Amino acid sequence: MPNIVNVVVSQQVASAPSTLQRTGAFVTQGGTTLTAGSTALLTQMSDLTAILSSPIATTSLVWNTGVVTVTLASPHGIPLTDTLLGIISGVTPTAYNGTFTITSTGTNTFTYALVSSPGTATIQGTYVTESEQDLVAMATTYFAQGTGNAVYVLELGIGTAAQGVTALAAYMANPTIPFYSYCVTTEVSADSTMPALVLANSSPTSKVYFFISVQDITTPMNADSYGPYEGNKAAVIVYEALSAPVTQWSAAAVMAQTLNYNPAANNLASPLEYTFVYGVIPPVLTNAQQTTLAAIGVNWIGTGAQGQISTTLIENGECMDLHPFNYWYSTDWVNINAAIALSAAIINGSNTPTNPLYYNQAGINSLQQVAQALMNNGISFGLILSPCTVNAISFVSYIAQHPSDYAAGIYNGLSVTFVPLRGFNSITIYLTASNIPV
Repeated sequence: MPNIVNVVVSQQVASAPSTLQRTGAFVTQGGTTLTAGSTALLTQMSDLTAILSSPIATTSLVWNTGVVTVTLASPHGIPLTDTLLGIISGVTPTAYNGTFTITSTGTNTFTYALVSSPGTATIQGTYVTESEQDLVAMATTYFAQGTGNAVYVLELGIGTAAQGVTALAAYMANPTIPFYSYCVTTEVSADSTMPALVLANSSPTSKVYFFISVQDITTPMNADSYGPYEGNKAAVIVYEALSAPVTQWSAAAVMAQTLNYNPAANNLASPLEYTFVYGVIPPVLTNAQQTTLAAIGVNWIGTGAQGQISTTLIENGECMDLHPFNYWYSTDWVNINAAIALSAAIINGSNTPTNPLYYNQAGINSLQQVAQALMNNGISFGLILSPCTVNAISFVSYIAQHPSDYAAGIYNGLSVTFVPLRGFNSITIYLTASNIPV
């Protein structure tokens, strides 16, 4: 007997959500035991402790005509003649201790400049790279914001800052894991080649940001360390307190807050400016210094004292192009999710035999509806100002204007103008005192 009912089954497959905007990395050069170009996921501080490079014991420090020669108990891994920042601690006399620009002179030796002789080293100490200390500070400050979002370490391999920039650019060109945010060390951010890498990633469609700490406020203010980044959308610069402990990295606190965004109808994206941060000592800045920093897009950690709130918070909340970070975050969100939603609609529409998606007016209407639904989500997620309408050129008009596109399956007729939501920066209220009863 033939079947009375025949069932035709088609499949609609949902897209996996993008995690790019929740994925960031601490960049280090020799701060870990990882091989160059590799990454490790940190879900808590102990994950970093397990992969940190061990301090190397010194066996000899000898001063001679303004130069200290240091011999270590094991190889330091620095290529011969390369220079980088190194930290000596625990030595007596204490004048040998500090952060110095060191030059590799051998497998176990390096030199650094020191004007006056401290005398004979009677107690030996240890050596670590500045990059390792920066890495510890990044992780310490990041996880002080909570453990709700993991972060990666990206090991570039020990070497000069310029070599680090080159290695970072090479990784970004062919990433094992694409990162939305990079927190970079003092040496890398100060290198003369780094602003060019940031500029190369500052187009409106580039979805990557570099979180940079600076610490050079003087009177008058010296902008040498952040001046080269002025106007660069991809640079998020945070001024660090001069009194900050070596375990503090304010840029990591700001990066943590941005990576913790996970927009949804019940978890709206909030303005970055005035967001609370934790475990960070704010800098002491005059009103004039704050005005100068804000005018060029530099951020800093302040308090809610004006609202009689003592909790530390992010001041300014901008990229170095003077746009609020949320402006570009919202733009990136639309960029990422529009591509996913429309691609998924076309793929699923090609697997629906009962109502396939074709290049005709009905197909254009369907794609317009998909794009509009996405923008509506952006509104409900606290990313986009309402109203926001997706426009589509009709099939007849588009084909008349672009007759060859139909044969190629190309339709470039969707468009939308949207305004990212932003928070308040300054409020004025006008008060009038009157002795006239109402």
